[in-house]
Amino acid sequence: MKLKDKIGSGLSVLKVTLLKRRIPLAVRFQLTNRCDHRCLYCNVWNTKSEELSTEQIFSLLKQLREMGTKTISFSGGEPLLREDISEIINCCKNLGISPSMNSRGALIEKKIKELKNLDQIKVSIDGPEEIHDFLARKKGAYQQSIKTVEVALNNKIKVILTTTITKYNLDHVEFVLALAEKYNLLAAFQPLKRLARGVEDMNDLYPEEEKYKKVIEKFIFLKKGGNKHMRNSLIGLEHIWHWPSYNHQLPCSAGKIFCIIETNGDLYPCDRIRYPTELPNCVKLGFRKAFELLPEINPIRNRTVIATPTSRRMKQSDIATKISNGINCDGCGFCGTLELNLLLSFKLEIIPTIWEIFK
Repeated sequence: MKLKDKIGSGLSVLKVTLLKRRIPLAVRFQLTNRCDHRCLYCNVWNTKSEELSTEQIFSLLKQLREMGTKTISFSGGEPLLREDISEIINCCKNLGISPSMNSRGALIEKKIKELKNLDQIKVSIDGPEEIHDFLARKKGAYQQSIKTVEVALNNKIKVILTTTITKYNLDHVEFVLALAEKYNLLAAFQPLKRLARGVEDMNDLYPEEEKYKKVIEKFIFLKKGGNKHMRNSLIGLEHIWHWPSYNHQLPCSAGKIFCIIETNGDLYPCDRIRYPTELPNCVKLGFRKAFELLPEINPIRNRTVIATPTSRRMKQSDIATKISNGINCDGCGFCGTLELNLLLSFKLEIIPTIWEIFK
């Protein structure tokens, strides 16, 4: 991300915070639910949904640029399974939006030359080979991810490792950190949390709370000692130490400076909350209107109060998403979104971490 874009993003955050504006600075775009993995904590691969056409995606990317989007993370499923992935990334880059991707590496060697405009790729590695393959429910998954890291680095694409902490890999997260040091890159760690359309019962996956806290304390110690391979900020680590019930809440960036476009065009403020009604579709309504119709999420203690936004340009009867108050929310531990929440809280110590990611 260029310096002018970073400065522009900072000004946009001020507008969101002080002027109560909505600007979709960061967007996650789910391109497909297809995936060659069957991860124990993920059910996306088993979720049937229509996929947007290349032309529909191009149109949304142009609308996002007009709305002030600075970075888009293409995700899935496995986005590399889209035959038009290079066209999508090139369109994004040509519009001046920084493209990144979440991937487990399917077809990486075959398609790497088509990904020259990709700024960053986030690769899931959940521990040593045996642990990773077990969680992915696929033999060879670990080697596939390692190959993705090496191919991307050899082609000058920035790589970040991502690890979801479960009871099965809790004793092995420092292995991932050592891997990040070996390849001289960053690793992001985040606690397990059920997705809106995720696996229903994950009780067998959650780590023991006391043991989890000791691991995060070790990370905090390493971070304070100057470890340069941890994607998490110090203040972010101190926040997720409180998992599973965070003792303090932050302003929520979901629906304000961050949102998620689903494979069929449905627009979500956050995919960690289950909504009792349908959310707006940005293909049918256009992105601007769909974004304006998103419910605001305001965590208070360990509750989420969801209020329907109003707009001078629309009548109250036009609001499509009327969601009642009182939806449970135990706080946010997702690395990228957490940093946006910290920005909205004017936690200035988060700035160097964000700067490092997009330099």
